[in-house]
Amino acid sequence: MEAQRWELVKPQAWIHLPAVQLSGGAMNANFEMTGGEPIGPGGISSKITVTADTLKEHNFETLEHVTVRVWIEHSKRGDVSVELVSPNGIKSILATPRSGDTVNTGFPGWRFMSVKHWCVA
Repeated sequence: MEAQRWELVKPQAWIHLPAVQLSGGAMNANFEMTGGEPIGPGGISSKITVTADTLKEHNFETLEHVTVRVWIEHSKRGDVSVELVSPNGIKSILATPRSGDTVNTGFPGWRFMSVKHWCVA
């Protein structure tokens, strides 16, 4: 009986936003990084704006997850933290400092995902 009243949801929608490149940062096919901006003790932040028109254009109504891809070069990956903060202040900690992680490659092209920002547009 419940199946007869079931309302279908809209087809899956997604938005691929343009990359935010700090100070001309780039990476080639061999994962060699150039440009960019040094990360100091206070960290660094970048921002991207998504408008209501962008959401409408992509048939977007509900946010299920956010995927962020970063290219961070660092001599000790365990010293790096990566956070995603929404406009209303919800914070996802994507990477947190780990004292045992002494790898010197940083995060070359790593993808992080969060479901903490779930919402209806």
